[in-house]
Amino acid sequence: MKSMKTLAFSSALLALTGSQVAAAQTTAPACVRKADLADAVVYAMPSAINALQAKCAASLPANGYLKKQGAQLTASYTARQASAWPGARRFLLGYAATGAKSVDTEMLNMVSSLPAESMRPFVDAMIQQEISKKIPLKDCRNIEQGVSMLAPLPPENMGGLAVFLAQIVGVKQPPICESRQP
Repeated sequence: MKSMKTLAFSSALLALTGSQVAAAQTTAPACVRKADLADAVVYAMPSAINALQAKCAASLPANGYLKKQGAQLTASYTARQASAWPGARRFLLGYAATGAKSVDTEMLNMVSSLPAESMRPFVDAMIQQEISKKIPLKDCRNIEQGVSMLAPLPPENMGGLAVFLAQIVGVKQPPICESRQP
């Protein structure tokens, strides 16, 4: 279960740490919106899947889910990345504003000077790097099995599931806004 949590949730909470820190500290709310967290998960999935495939390539069977259907799964999320980006970006700003401990401040200050669309390649690279670091090789097959079980979910439902799980397990970093808040 910890491996699935790492894959599904780290893609949003740990990997998406590249944002506009200086701006976030003065303009972002003290919590992140549920819709923005869902968008962040949808946005991050192609990079997360790519990181998983790269890290686990030697550990996964040739007839495994990711080798056979990974490209199709990635494409379903890639098709929604542009529409998810504004919410994912708001999530990043909110996450950074809540005092994210894993943020590389120097890198974030550099990235924050870029226009929103120019930030995307840097954010994508950070997602891949962070997720790759978090995946233990011994868990590759279990994570692949989890991904294959979640794959039938439409991307929007995957984002919603991540929000639900974050609330159920009581994630505090970043705090999630209650429904009545922004």
